[in-house]
Amino acid sequence: MLIRSTFTILSGAALAAGFLAAGPAAAQSGLGDPPVDPVEYQVPEPEYAGSVFFTTPDGRHCAIYWNNGPAGCDAVPIDAPAGTDQLRVGMLEAAHFVDADRPIFTHPAAKVLPEGHRITRENTTCGIGYQGTVSCEAGEHGFTLSATYSVLR
Repeated sequence: MLIRSTFTILSGAALAAGFLAAGPAAAQSGLGDPPVDPVEYQVPEPEYAGSVFFTTPDGRHCAIYWNNGPAGCDAVPIDAPAGTDQLRVGMLEAAHFVDADRPIFTHPAAKVLPEGHRITRENTTCGIGYQGTVSCEAGEHGFTLSATYSVLR
């Protein structure tokens, strides 16, 4: 019994240490290492300087805009409200669906962010989870998006 209790305490301490070492954005998203270098996901146009664009392994387009701008995807799950085509979140805005005039999270030079990896830009982290789910966290707000469902915070 003492061995099991000691193991439980040590496991909990190791888990907590991992979240602390990975930083708050990684801890919130539940995605750990390996992070990617955000510079590799920047695009050449000056109007997007500092922003990062990526695609999911199954082809959805997403981005994190510079200067704590919005993060999101030009994609919605099948259970999204009718007429919406984007999901976005920001430091000052909870995750929500948008009926956009044009795609703003899509760029033709975007690279694929591999499953199990995350990218952080300032106070926002996005990562690709199991079977291509996208999770983005901006401060206390965030979302998880898959082809069939979404969770908004």
